[in-house]
Amino acid sequence: MLSTISCKNGDDDIVADCGCESDTQTIIPESANVIGRISFKRQIEIDTNDDYYNNTYWITYLVPGCSNCVSHMIVCNEDYLKTEFKDLLDLPQGEYVEVKFSGELKEVCQKRFDLADIVYKRILLTSIQRQ
Repeated sequence: MLSTISCKNGDDDIVADCGCESDTQTIIPESANVIGRISFKRQIEIDTNDDYYNNTYWITYLVPGCSNCVSHMIVCNEDYLKTEFKDLLDLPQGEYVEVKFSGELKEVCQKRFDLADIVYKRILLTSIQRQ
């Protein structure tokens, strides 16, 4: 297994280049009133080759005015969702709940090269509520 880290301010301050513990790349403030769709992604029987961040909560944001622009954000702090969003575990694959959310975007460790307008990030939620 190959792992990459970068150092800041000496050897004592090691920060991951990717994942939930990495530096924040972008902040989505609560004041932005961003509405997305949250779902629980699991392995589907039809596509056994799809092992990309399965068994995790995903928030998908469709950029207004751009039919191809999609941001997929894999939730870091799932414990933040456990009570209010537990019902997502029972939804059929592909179904979702609309939410207003904010948080800190971070780099994914498993890169996925898709269309230029489709982005994959990790998100550390700071707020989320059903719409």
